[in-house]
Amino acid sequence: MRAFPLNRDSIDLLVTAACITTTAHRSDAVAADIVITADALGQLLWDENHSSVSFATGEHITAPRYDWQPVAEIIPTADGEQLLQIERTRLLFEEVSCHHDGWDYSTAGAVMEALRAEISTRLAGRSLVSSSDNLGVLEYDGLSRAAEMWDRTIGFRYPLEAGTAA
Repeated sequence: MRAFPLNRDSIDLLVTAACITTTAHRSDAVAADIVITADALGQLLWDENHSSVSFATGEHITAPRYDWQPVAEIIPTADGEQLLQIERTRLLFEEVSCHHDGWDYSTAGAVMEALRAEISTRLAGRSLVSSSDNLGVLEYDGLSRAAEMWDRTIGFRYPLEAGTAA
């Protein structure tokens, strides 16, 4: 069982992904309303994550105040490699945030499930391969390239192709 606070960039990635997969990103949506919604969602996710860490460690840890910083690279839509990174970050969030009572029926859990379903739809044509990290688990081909803990300095990892090698 792992439980630790996720970094702000990972929360920003999840919030941005959730926002672009809902009606919040429509062109007629008011920017201020999107930011308010994203700020609230990010705080909810971070609070849920910190509640799990608190439960696992036996110490109360309060989540910092969250202000959304959109991940511009995935707006208005994420490409395949970016979706893999979002999925890897979503899986980590669930792993380190599910240890406390209430997770199963939480809003954060429901948001992660909706994001999982959207990613699954968008990656439907991608092959599933055996996970190198988890015996007996199938994962999307290329998921292992994605960083477990995403941050802006890492960015998004793309496979090296013969045409791009110098």
